[in-house]
Amino acid sequence: MTRMKRIVVCCLILLSYSASAQRKYPGLQGIGFRLGLPTGITYKNYISKWAALEFNVGLASPTWNRTYYQNQFNDYSRYDNYIYHSHTVESAAYFQGRYLMHFYIPVEGIEGRVNWYWGIGGTVKVAKVEYRYSNPESNPSLQEEVVTDFDIGPEGIIGAEYTFEHVPCAVFAETSLLVEIVDRPGAARVFGAFGVRYNFP
Repeated sequence: MTRMKRIVVCCLILLSYSASAQRKYPGLQGIGFRLGLPTGITYKNYISKWAALEFNVGLASPTWNRTYYQNQFNDYSRYDNYIYHSHTVESAAYFQGRYLMHFYIPVEGIEGRVNWYWGIGGTVKVAKVEYRYSNPESNPSLQEEVVTDFDIGPEGIIGAEYTFEHVPCAVFAETSLLVEIVDRPGAARVFGAFGVRYNFP
């Protein structure tokens, strides 16, 4: 089974579990926008009073973490003995699935509800990167190549969420740590984002 097929199967299992849990716990759902890494659409399904499933789809700025892609070039065995010059990130898409646990924070004199949360999940990133480099054994030596950078890894998340009392909206801020297992095992990256969701039954 290819890596992409495995990802699709995992997503279908999570969606099936989410639908089953929603029938058992008719709680809230939320859909909204997140700004950060990645920037995009966020969907949250509260499967119990204190637990939720979250799915995010988004993009990253082409200028984010430029040294990561330079290090990636140096890790490719096919570029051994080649001289890196520069690169351009043509696109970078992120897909995230998470399981989150929420904890109430009592705050006096404020309407609404404040929670902090932590959780675990997985991230898939697909990027198109154009590298420019020199191959001393070629003529001309300066060459260009577009490669697909495909990363998968587990993610740990911690954040805070405020749900308004009289408005069906919540705002949140969070940070997370991704550790790659494909294609640079052990490489770690820190993400951060904030955003807003509209809640509905």
